[in-house]
Amino acid sequence: MMLPNKIVRWGKSLFALTIILLFGLTLTAQNSTDFAGMLTAEYQHGFGDHWDVNVKEDLRFDHDFSQYSRSKTSVGVDYKFKRNMLEGLKLGVYFDFINRYTDNHIYRNRGRLSFNITYKYPFRNWEFAFRTRYQMMGRDETTGYYNLMIQHVWRNRLSIDYHMKGSRWKYGVSGELCSELDNDNKLFLESMLFVGNIDYRITRYQYLSVFIRDYKDVYINSDQVRTIYFGIGWRYKR
Repeated sequence: MMLPNKIVRWGKSLFALTIILLFGLTLTAQNSTDFAGMLTAEYQHGFGDHWDVNVKEDLRFDHDFSQYSRSKTSVGVDYKFKRNMLEGLKLGVYFDFINRYTDNHIYRNRGRLSFNITYKYPFRNWEFAFRTRYQMMGRDETTGYYNLMIQHVWRNRLSIDYHMKGSRWKYGVSGELCSELDNDNKLFLESMLFVGNIDYRITRYQYLSVFIRDYKDVYINSDQVRTIYFGIGWRYKR
C-alpha cells in the first residue's frame, strides 16, 4: 500500500530538519568522525491508570560498526498524572547498569541512578514534550573511569513528534543539553545530543524505530573523535 502524499511530504520535511539539526546547527566538529551502530530493545507494561514499568537494553558498536563499545540495561518505573492541570505530567525513577569497553581494552562496569520529570502536550497531530533529568553516577577522578566518586549530571530534553491519526508512522526530532556539576558546585554545559527518528507500528503492541544520534561535546580536544550513531530499535508496549 502506498503512503498518502501528505505523510510522505511530512516525512521528507522532518528528515530534512533532522539533517539540519545534526549537521548544520552543530558547527563545531572534531578532527575525525566515527560512524557507529546501536541496537535497542524495550518492554513497557502499564499497571492501573497511573503506573508504567520499563525494561530496556541497548548495545553500541563503534569504530565504523566493527567494535563493541557499550551495553546498558535499564529498569525504571513511571507515575503518570491524569487529572486536571497535571495531565501529561510524569515522574520516573530509573537505574542503569552499564558495561563499557575502554580505550585501554578493559571492560568497566558502572551504575547510574536517574530521577525524571516529563511533561507532554498534544496538539492536533503533534506532540511536544520536555524532560528534565537528574542523574548520579560513580566516577574515579584519578583514572578517568566511573567507579568511585559521584558525578552529578543535569539533562534537559525537548522533543517534537508528528503522528497522523490512523497512520502506523510517527516522525520525531529532539535535542538535549547535558550539564555537569563541577568541584566548585557550579553547573557547566558538557555536551549536546541531537536525535532524528522514524517509528512504525508493526502490531497493536509492537513498534520498530530507526534513528540517528549525534553527540556533541562542548569542549573539544585536538584528538577527539566525533561519533554519529545509526540505530534500530524494537519496543513492546502494553
